[in-house]
Amino acid sequence: VRFAMAAVFDPADPNALRGETVDEYPAGNKVADPYRWLEDPDGADTTKWVEAQVKTTNAYLSTLESRTFLKEKLTEKYDYPKTGCSFRRGKGGMDRYYFYKNDGLQNQYVLMTQKTLDDEPVVFFDPNALSSDGTKSLGPSSFSDSGKYWAYGITASGSDWNTLYVKDIESGHTLEDKVEWVKFSGISWLHDDSGFFYSRYPEPKTLAAKDEKDEVEGDDVKRGSETDSNLNMAVYFHKIGDPSSKDCLVYSDPSVPKWMFRGHVSDDGDYLMITVSESTAPVNRLFTTKVSTVLEHVAGGKGGSVAVTKLIDNFDAGYDYVTNEKSLFYFKTNLNAPKYKVITIDINEPASSKDLIAHKPDVLSDAMCVAGNLLVCTYMKDAHETLWIYSLKDGSIVKQVDLPDIGSVANCTGRKEDDEFFYSFGGFVYPGSKFRYDTKGMTSKLLREDKVVDHDPSYFETKQVFYTSTDGTKIPMFIVCKKGKQFTGDTCTLLYGYGGFSISITPSFSPFRTVFIKHFDGCLAVANIRGGGEYGEEWHEAGIKLSKQNGFTDFQCAAEYLIANKYTNPSKLTINGGSNGGLLVGACVNQRPDLFACAIPQVGVMDMLRFHKFTIGYAWCSDYGCSEDDEANFKNLHGFSPLHNIKVPSGDAQYPAVLVTTADHDDRVVPLHSMKYAAQLQHTFKGVDKQKRPLLIRVDVKAGHGAGKPTSKIIEEIADIYAFIGANTNTECKKVV
Repeated sequence: VRFAMAAVFDPADPNALRGETVDEYPAGNKVADPYRWLEDPDGADTTKWVEAQVKTTNAYLSTLESRTFLKEKLTEKYDYPKTGCSFRRGKGGMDRYYFYKNDGLQNQYVLMTQKTLDDEPVVFFDPNALSSDGTKSLGPSSFSDSGKYWAYGITASGSDWNTLYVKDIESGHTLEDKVEWVKFSGISWLHDDSGFFYSRYPEPKTLAAKDEKDEVEGDDVKRGSETDSNLNMAVYFHKIGDPSSKDCLVYSDPSVPKWMFRGHVSDDGDYLMITVSESTAPVNRLFTTKVSTVLEHVAGGKGGSVAVTKLIDNFDAGYDYVTNEKSLFYFKTNLNAPKYKVITIDINEPASSKDLIAHKPDVLSDAMCVAGNLLVCTYMKDAHETLWIYSLKDGSIVKQVDLPDIGSVANCTGRKEDDEFFYSFGGFVYPGSKFRYDTKGMTSKLLREDKVVDHDPSYFETKQVFYTSTDGTKIPMFIVCKKGKQFTGDTCTLLYGYGGFSISITPSFSPFRTVFIKHFDGCLAVANIRGGGEYGEEWHEAGIKLSKQNGFTDFQCAAEYLIANKYTNPSKLTINGGSNGGLLVGACVNQRPDLFACAIPQVGVMDMLRFHKFTIGYAWCSDYGCSEDDEANFKNLHGFSPLHNIKVPSGDAQYPAVLVTTADHDDRVVPLHSMKYAAQLQHTFKGVDKQKRPLLIRVDVKAGHGAGKPTSKIIEEIADIYAFIGANTNTECKKVV
């Protein structure tokens, strides 16, 4: 590997600084990486590059006439009370109901509480009070079994790092307990309220060297901007009242530093389960031990890991705990069941696995136990959901829960000891409705319904079509537009996709998208391409690793369908996706620049040869493969990597207008992906006279991958994106509709 600067940084031409790094991959394949210097988030040249890009992008965006109107309209449309699904926690005098609420334009949702469902809700915790700009947000949280304590994580600037605190609910005081360096972790309490289990990583070396401190409103500005790989996750036990330095190691395995370990206490409080994963693939190992054994381990103070029974000691399938009856455990699994089923295993006889709810044609998305002997199961059919109640005893169907329309069960909450559960329902044009289900009377009751200002669902029309991909596979796609709209091939259309990590894109409401449809007289299309989980693991596996191209092809075929059926044409079509969806957009504009006028890749994975080297990127190799494994994987990744396949289209054709978005504290998909991609994109088209469309990057400050982003920042970003789309598809943003 060689590295030498080709020039000094020039703010007037920020992409001229090209290093001479060359990496060697399997079979002697050599690849240049001229923007390796952008991988240093604290480098002086990186800072100057970002400043130059911000100046250029803001100068362009400031010329867009619709930008101010869109920000005002998006703000107006978002300004309505929004609530989440209710959930019940605590026992006896501490039995309470909770739900999240945003009054309208609050930067963060507020956690509300009420003693009964008829009581006036009061504020329980308001994260907006933690910072002046709304960039502190609530992460994982968990109530102790009795409801006496609430442990919660706080994250800054959208980072995945959390610092845990504990609130005494009765007094309202925050205890002195504080646990740092928590990431990708749950919080699971002992049933006597004495403490909880959580997972943490060692402090990143680059941050330790800077001696950064984390204060609720203070100098933690660098946390989340580092790129160190997250290695050696371990499960710890925190005893209430102790400093975190006394927290006891419960389980780790330094021989496999990339494995992730998480602890969870069983419903009856008698067992601790250690879930082990090596990637984002829906497979895991499962170890168990008695809580009494863990307490002896903690009291003994000898260190090391607690003795466990390795109930499942391979990565052949996934096992999600549902509940247990003493030693009989219930799991949702994809073992010989790509669309999932529910099984039982007696942990005293691991070979005793039995099907409780058999594998079905529809995908089992979720299963939870309520009312002692019932299972509430969410199923997905053609990317929309249904809700069913089964018997825990024999797996028989008890009842199907009637839902208001075709849409999504956005959330479902309940406890084994309660004779009720709660669920949310929504769709593309239907704001969220929150229900309580009474398992005694087997009836639903509407609790809350989000009411959007000047929104009439009947104005819109949602339909689902099935189009054919190149290899003959039928792909579902939702299309949302004004009801009765006559299409003549010139509608401004926004095509969205994801296609990865077994994640399903089901109907969900966005007030912002209604603004796009109404004021651009536009059309929204959502393609459920392969790589997602819409049809189970077979659908997922058909769009990963050496088959990853299937998802890109599916997306391009979606565009061709929309064009062939006169919804739109290439001069009016925009594609958009985030994270893995950003990769999708980047790959598709390289492969078919003729199909699109505009592309919005958000926080995308753009360097497919090096993604595994930063933060948690190695966990994505289960979906992508790894460039260092063998020649087949290298050639596959190099063949579609957005960074490595940018070229000027032949003839008079332009490259689509591109607005790349990223954020300085994105420690999931680190911003170097978007920055290197944008630099290479601008460099490739420098001096190409035919390229009139802009190629820009928007870098957000004090923001991350998306979770916890303040409302104000979300609105500003969407206004910029929609104004950019309108300008580059030559579509008028109508102020009066």
